[in-house]
Amino acid sequence: MSEQSGGPASPDAAPSSNPGHENKRDRRNRNNNRNNNPRITTFIGDPSIEFLKGYVYDVGPKSKDQFSTTTERIGQYIQGNGSFKKGGGDFINAFNPNDLRFEDIPDPTVPEDTKDIVKIEIWKLQQKEAHARRNDRQDVINAAYSIVRKQCSEALWNRVESHKRYAIVQANMDVIELLKLIRNALYTGATTRNSCVSTQDALIKLFTFKQSKPMQNADYLKKFKELTELVAFHGTIIGIEDARVNEILKTVANNTNMPTPEETQIAKDKVQEQFFAILLIRQADKVRFGQLLADLENSFIMGEDRYPKTITKAYEILVNYKKFVPQTHDPNEHGVSYYTPTDTESTQHNTNSDDSNNNTRDNRTQSGRGNQGSGRGGPGSGRGGRGGARGAGRGTGNGGRGARDGETHLLQQDDGANNAPNANNDNSNAPHTP
Repeated sequence: MSEQSGGPASPDAAPSSNPGHENKRDRRNRNNNRNNNPRITTFIGDPSIEFLKGYVYDVGPKSKDQFSTTTERIGQYIQGNGSFKKGGGDFINAFNPNDLRFEDIPDPTVPEDTKDIVKIEIWKLQQKEAHARRNDRQDVINAAYSIVRKQCSEALWNRVESHKRYAIVQANMDVIELLKLIRNALYTGATTRNSCVSTQDALIKLFTFKQSKPMQNADYLKKFKELTELVAFHGTIIGIEDARVNEILKTVANNTNMPTPEETQIAKDKVQEQFFAILLIRQADKVRFGQLLADLENSFIMGEDRYPKTITKAYEILVNYKKFVPQTHDPNEHGVSYYTPTDTESTQHNTNSDDSNNNTRDNRTQSGRGNQGSGRGGPGSGRGGRGGARGAGRGTGNGGRGARDGETHLLQQDDGANNAPNANNDNSNAPHTP
């Protein structure tokens, strides 16, 4: 409460000497907060379809990744929607972002025997069913066109409308071509650019695209196919060489000198398919698949062509490839075999070893005693012989130290050695203590 209202002033509020300056500072702080926290309006698409909420086509840093997920989501919605039961079954396949197209609904073949009334009636029924399927599909296509449009933000739709092909797409209500326009707008930006520049950008994106270390193989394949479709959208044909086409024609054409247009197209498709298959391998993560590429190159040098012929096979190789990891060998575990005795054998071995050690010790003691005895002589005699490791000792005419095991015996021998007439006396004349 303020003092004018009769209440005490707040103890924490210090009086301002410049109220005007204080108000400007408050306004400046409010403006800064408004700039730091701008109001964000998120485009969510058609709010009436909960299943598609947030699955949109929009410009932004992740817009390219959203194309695949949004397209697949719309296909799932159309197929699962009961109102599209008649013609919605084909959409989950047609809305595959890696292969945007509908399967053709062909007319049945006319029977050869036109006089067979039964076959003619069956043919008429099949033809009627095919016609009904095409009509049902077109009805769903018209509805799908509206759904895709509502999932596009205004910023993206402006790009789509500016494309030179948009008028034809709009007139035919061609939802597949509309999706291709959307993809083109997301990957190349403005659709009013020079066609050569757009085509070159599509090619650059394809050939500079690499699989990153954290990218899964499935995501890598999806993104790779999107880029190949983008190149095809601009009408650019790559990977088809006449020499390779002629090689394929030798296996698919009945007459290699005069192949049919269908056979020639089959050969071209095979050549281009292998071109993209090898490109998929080459642009895979070098950490995981660098050795794979080296193995393929070495096999080709040795006369064995193991390069994949299709994208499907190339992807299968990437998924199942096992990188060779050299193992380090422990010299204590490999190359030398060690015998490990059993408990009984170990006990017996220790017992025998103890007996052997005792016998050796006794022999050493006895040997030491004998050598010490032979080394005892009168003054001026030299060093006695060495015995075992424990029984060895030195002896002179004046007496020396004996081995530890024969210490008492040697002391008694020293007394006898001082009384010996000369150094050549035999040990039998020396006193002996049994």
